[in-house]
Parts: sequence; structure tokens; C-alpha cells
Amino acid sequence: MTPEVSTALQRLDSILPLVAGLRSLSNEDSGLYCKLLNSYVQQGRTLTREEVAELVSNADQALANIVDSKLIVLDADGNPAGAYPFTSEEREHKVHINGVTAHCMCALDALSVSCMFNTPTVIDSQCRVTQAPIHLEQNGTSFSDGTLDAWFGINWGAAATDTACAASLCMEMMFLANESLARNWLAESPDTPEIFDLPSAVEFAAGLLVPLAEHCRQDA
Repeated sequence: MTPEVSTALQRLDSILPLVAGLRSLSNEDSGLYCKLLNSYVQQGRTLTREEVAELVSNADQALANIVDSKLIVLDADGNPAGAYPFTSEEREHKVHINGVTAHCMCALDALSVSCMFNTPTVIDSQCRVTQAPIHLEQNGTSFSDGTLDAWFGINWGAAATDTACAASLCMEMMFLANESLARNWLAESPDTPEIFDLPSAVEFAAGLLVPLAEHCRQDA
């Protein structure tokens, strides 16, 4: 891992400590998170609150515990609406996996899915600046086809202590069409953004999110 990726990973982990949050949960609650996560890969959606109630003794408390760990978000009615790296919102980042399609919280999350589940994925997204299509055919840390000159950008200044990361910093983790555009985007506001080429972005994504999938496999 390059020093730049390592520093960025530590920085994001301090804002969104997903692994620490997972380790803080009881076995029942961490198992529920894994089911919420895997449902996106199996069905293209997460579990409903009614489905959760069939799995645990107290659905409201279990969901609240996992929300506190920052691993999931709920909608206004208390239903699961996202389990990192996936979201039930129709955001710009779609990942096709195992014959289903799921949306991801951000570009970094989309890049993590193939590594998390050890299976090929296809990402369909768009450049945040030009809206040009981004198409990536990924298998683990490598890409076989697509917009291979795309870059990843993150605007650290979007992080907010009073807003869930899913609704703040995640909204500012994006694909950029190519290196030239990425560097222009960076130059416009050099204090808080950061950019990475695709190999570095995958390394960043895997470092943050693969440990969650590994925990779920051990817990299965």
C-alpha cells in the first residue's frame, strides 16, 4: 500500500470507523449486519424491517445498535436503507454482481464490491463533472474493460460531525473521467480534495471495506 493510500485510509477510518463499529456489536447484531449486507448481493436489496423481525429478538434495538456503529442507515420509517457499501437509494453508482444490480453509497464503495465478495462485477456510474458514462468491468483489484482512464476523487471538506457520512462525505466521493479532468478538479480547490488513479482507489476501497466481508465470512 502506498503512503498516500495508507494516509487516506487512516483519515477515512477516523471519520467512518466501520471495522471498529462491527467489532463493537454483539454476535447477534453483527450477524444481522452481515445478513443486511449479503441481501444486496443476493437480491439487489436489503432486508425489510419485517424480515429483520423474523431474525432477531428485538428488531428496533438491533437496528439501532447497528446504526450507532455507523454500518447501516435507516429511512424515515425505520426500515434498513443502506448497509455499507450498498444503499437502497438510486445513486449514480450501480454495481452488477451475481446477476443482480445494487446501488452503492459512493464511487469508493462501488470499487470495493468485487474485492469484498471475490467475484467479478460491472460498475456503471458517471463522471461527476462532465456526466460522461463510467463503465468498469472489475475482477478483484484488476479491470478487464471499460473506462480505464477514470480517476477517483474525494472532497474531505464534505465530512460533517452532525450528519451521517452516507449523507455528507459519501456524496463527495466520485468518479472523474480522466487524469486531466481530475487534476483540474483538484486545482479548483486544492485544500480539501484528493484524487487517486484506479489502482490506488481500489487499494483504498479494499482496505476500508474488505475486512467487513471477511468478518461476515468468518461469522457464517
